[in-house]
Amino acid sequence: FASYLSAEVVNAIVNSGRIPQLGGETMSVTVLFSDIRNFTTLSERLNPQEVVEILNTYFKRACAVLQEEGGCIDKFIGDAVMVEFGAPLPRPDDARRAVRAALRLRQTADEFRLWMEQRFPERDLPIFHIGVGLHTGTAVVGNIGSPSKLQYTAIGDTVNLASRLEGVTKQMACAIVASRATIEAASPGVILGKRETITVKGRSEAVEVFEVLDLEESNHA
Repeated sequence: FASYLSAEVVNAIVNSGRIPQLGGETMSVTVLFSDIRNFTTLSERLNPQEVVEILNTYFKRACAVLQEEGGCIDKFIGDAVMVEFGAPLPRPDDARRAVRAALRLRQTADEFRLWMEQRFPERDLPIFHIGVGLHTGTAVVGNIGSPSKLQYTAIGDTVNLASRLEGVTKQMACAIVASRATIEAASPGVILGKRETITVKGRSEAVEVFEVLDLEESNHA
């Protein structure tokens, strides 16, 4: 687990005496999806080595933030990253950690924008932005794959919805979108902006979603 998680979480798993199941188990998690905006345009204006350099430099910074907040880095899908809070080690404030991680990712992206401008001056690149989607619910978590290639991952409707909400950031023109389930689990002190009720592909019932602007830690006992 050391490659997915921070040393702190690995130590907590060891100390808890709770062994993550090698099959699968149903767990309550908050799933975070994040991707880089206009990445196709970015890729077209740079050579392959430069694209990889951007991804590796940004993800190094992003993953440090995610692991500091206790997230389990599930996978990278091109310019996107999927993270679970609550697996393999559940904590009472998983949703709050996920919201805090999303806000810190936004800050990391703002700082990385300066790196991009300095590294690639006068290349007419799109401004570096990210989108983050958050949803809280149950998922099947475990090692999935073949005996020669296993991956510790989460699957199910919760994961699918978190991924869809990341896409909703584009239509809502904001950086972070979370479902009502995540906002309620992360409360108190979540500062919200726009609110919409949306229907997402593959899901019959509408979902209430919110733009996340900030988190007031002083309100949290």
